[in-house]
Amino acid sequence: MHPTLFTLFGESVSAYAVGSTLGYIAGVTFGIYLGLKDGRDLLDLIELGVVVVLSAVLGSKLFHVLFEAEGHMLSNGGKAQGIFDLLKDDPWHWARLFEGGYVFYGGVLVAIVLGWLFMVRRGLPDPGSVADYALPGLLFGIFIGRLGCFFAGCCYGAESSVAWAVSFPAGHPSDGAPVHPVQLYDASFGLIGFVLYVFFAKHRRFGGETFCAFMVSYAAFRFCTEMFRADADRGIWLGGSLSTSQIVALLAIPLTVLIWRRALRLARAGKIRNPREPLPRSSPMMSAT
Repeated sequence: MHPTLFTLFGESVSAYAVGSTLGYIAGVTFGIYLGLKDGRDLLDLIELGVVVVLSAVLGSKLFHVLFEAEGHMLSNGGKAQGIFDLLKDDPWHWARLFEGGYVFYGGVLVAIVLGWLFMVRRGLPDPGSVADYALPGLLFGIFIGRLGCFFAGCCYGAESSVAWAVSFPAGHPSDGAPVHPVQLYDASFGLIGFVLYVFFAKHRRFGGETFCAFMVSYAAFRFCTEMFRADADRGIWLGGSLSTSQIVALLAIPLTVLIWRRALRLARAGKIRNPREPLPRSSPMMSAT
């Protein structure tokens, strides 16, 4: 376990922060590359990337404060009973962007909403395809980010006797017991998903189809891996029955399936763009900005 990778200008830089930063860089780079291949304007892609990254960082941090405050360790050694306890102890907790404590779904949701509003304001065509541009970077970001979690020792698993269980050093909340390497499970999903995207992206029938496939598969996968986690930061609801991510997964799967089916009907009827077709010309609003 290496929670601190190095020191820069007298400040400790955590493995989690490095992993997250590399993930965001990879995501923006992949997105710009795919957008340029599709005929998008470079400046639009860069500005959209800035909007999406900032939205994802702040959204995931705010969701952590809103839904995972209970049980969070306080400076006096106690545990927060809710949002007010956490913010009373650390009013700037939501702004500590280089520390652990993020909700993946929060980042995705806020980034989708604000990214879509940006595209509408600019008059950019086929917003669904932009979600596909972001997907390979998102998957690679999951891979790198979860490796960062593993090195930092956060998001750890429950005690287990499986042959691939791992033990963290003294001082870790798991007390040296062998635990599920849940972080590596999620990292594997990101890496495998990235490889699958390379093979199946060219077969998508409408802009956003690969992202829909990701949302359904990741939500189902994450619901299962949450069963093997033991860290208090994941958020526990309904008397300990479900974590924050499991509740979100139960909502995300049927909603995404409905969106997927509707978009597929529109694509078959020729009412939305086929990704194999050239992009339509930009709107006057886009040209004027």
